[in-house]
Amino acid sequence: MKRILKIVIFFAFASIAIYSCSHVSGTYVSSNGSMAGSSMKDNCMDCHQKGATQGGFTVAGTLFQSDSITRYPNGYVELYSQPPDSLGKLGDTVVAKIEVDGIGNFYTTHSIDLSQGVYPRVTSSQGYRRSMEGVVTNGSCNSCHGVSTANIHVY
Repeated sequence: MKRILKIVIFFAFASIAIYSCSHVSGTYVSSNGSMAGSSMKDNCMDCHQKGATQGGFTVAGTLFQSDSITRYPNGYVELYSQPPDSLGKLGDTVVAKIEVDGIGNFYTTHSIDLSQGVYPRVTSSQGYRRSMEGVVTNGSCNSCHGVSTANIHVY
């Protein structure tokens, strides 16, 4: 009886793992404290891209601490429609706000229009902020950050 119970438990967990890895349809949005993005590394959109999977990410990346190695969980990313003014203050129009999960990843499958460009700002769970100086028209943040430019980090 004990052996049967172990087999049933094993197959239950195996089914959950298989379903979790293969089930890609639906809406996915990172949230503070969530550990759902724990398997993500490098460029999130290498796997989670429009056309490659149902529910591909429109915006995704990873937030790091100032050492660019240690992940920074539970912050958020805001996308603004206007550039910063001469004092670095971003406009009031927030296009999207995406929470950073419990291990430092942020992602969403929600439709976000990036065609006109957005101006990203990351905020850590401690309230530290950092804004990108340029306009972005691509939501695949880790396709540049950590490759040709520094990781996304806050102090």
